Amino acid sequence: MISIISSSHYPDDERIFHKQIQALITTGYFVYYFTRSDQNKNLSSSYIKHQNFSSKVDISNYIKSIYNIITAIPKIRYIQIHETELLPLFKLIKQKENSVVTIYDVHENMEALYRTFSNRIKPIKEIAIKIRKIQEKRYLKYVDKTILANPPISKRYYLQYGDQTNIIENFPELKFIQRKYKSNNDNNTKIIYHGHLGPERGIDVLVMAMVDVINFFPEASLTLIGTFRTTHFKDKIHYLINELGLSNSVQILDQISYTEIWSILKIHSIGVIPFVENHLTKENTPTKLFEMMSVGLKIVCSDLPPIRNFVNNSVYWANPGNVLSLSKAIINASASSGNEIIIEKNKQLIKEKYNWENKKTEYLSLFNSQ
Repeated sequence: MISIISSSHYPDDERIFHKQIQALITTGYFVYYFTRSDQNKNLSSSYIKHQNFSSKVDISNYIKSIYNIITAIPKIRYIQIHETELLPLFKLIKQKENSVVTIYDVHENMEALYRTFSNRIKPIKEIAIKIRKIQEKRYLKYVDKTILANPPISKRYYLQYGDQTNIIENFPELKFIQRKYKSNNDNNTKIIYHGHLGPERGIDVLVMAMVDVINFFPEASLTLIGTFRTTHFKDKIHYLINELGLSNSVQILDQISYTEIWSILKIHSIGVIPFVENHLTKENTPTKLFEMMSVGLKIVCSDLPPIRNFVNNSVYWANPGNVLSLSKAIINASASSGNEIIIEKNKQLIKEKYNWENKKTEYLSLFNSQ
C-alpha cells in the first residue's frame, strides 16, 4: 500500500490525483490519500482512501495527524509527499520504520518561486532562501527518491545527498489529443490563456497586446481562465480591459477543472503563453504548452529557455514582456498559411515524446524497484 500526501494542492490536482494516483490504482495499488484544502471533496473509491483536512490546520498538527494514521497501517510500503514543508514527516517515519520508501516530489523550483514572489529586499530574500536550504538539507537524508517536474532544475543539489532523482514532467495524456486537424477558417482569432493570473505570467502584457490584434482582426476575442494571484492584480486587469475598450472582446473565467478544460480549449484557435522573464519563468516548464499542443491550437510563446527546451519552429515566438512583439506574433499566428503543418508537428511531438503514458512507466518504476 502507498500513502500520498499533499498540504497545499487541490484534492483533484491534475498531477497528483488525475495522473499519479490513477496510474497507481490501475496497477493494483491501494492508495491512502491525504490533503489539506478548503476544497472539501471526498475522492475515496475502491482503491483510494481519501481524507481531507482543513487548510486552517497548521502544518505541524497536520504532520502529527498523518503520522498517527500512517503508523497505525502496518502494510504501508511507500510514502510520497508533494511539498517541502512535509519533509519532517519523513524523519518521523524513518525513525519508526526505516524500510518504508520515502519519495519527495519537487513540483517547482522553490528558490525561483521565492525570488519571483517575495517582496523582501534582496539581501533579506537571499538569507531566507539560504535558511530554507539548510532546513531542507536537514531532512533530505530521510528521502529515498526524488522526483523533479522540470528539467531545468539542477539534479546536483539532490544527488549530493545520495538519493535517486528522476525527472517526471507533467505531460498530458494521449487520450486528449485532437485526432483530426480542425480548420478554423471562420474562427482564426479566438484566443485563450489558462493558468495562474499574475503579473509574472504577463497577463497585463497580453491584454494590452489585444488592442493591436483587434485593430487588425476586429472579430478577435481573448478568454482568460484561472485564479488571480492577488486582488490588486485582478483590479488592474479589469481596469485595463475597461480603459482600453476591450470589455466586449475579453472575458475572464474562474479556474476550470482538469477534466473540463479540454472541451473549452478545443473551441479556440490560438493558445498564448505570454510569460515575462523572471526567476520562475526561466526555470519552470509551462504545463499548459503541452495541453495546447495536444488539442491542435496555434501557439504563441514568450521566448524563454524552458519552452525552447521542448519546441522550436512549431510555435510563434514573442519577446518576453514586449506588447508589440506579442501582438505581432498573435497576428502572424492568425494570418499565416501552413498552420496545419505546425499543428500536426506539435501533436506528433505529444504522441512520440511529451505524453503522460511515457512518464507513467517511469513513475510506476519507483514503486516496483524494491
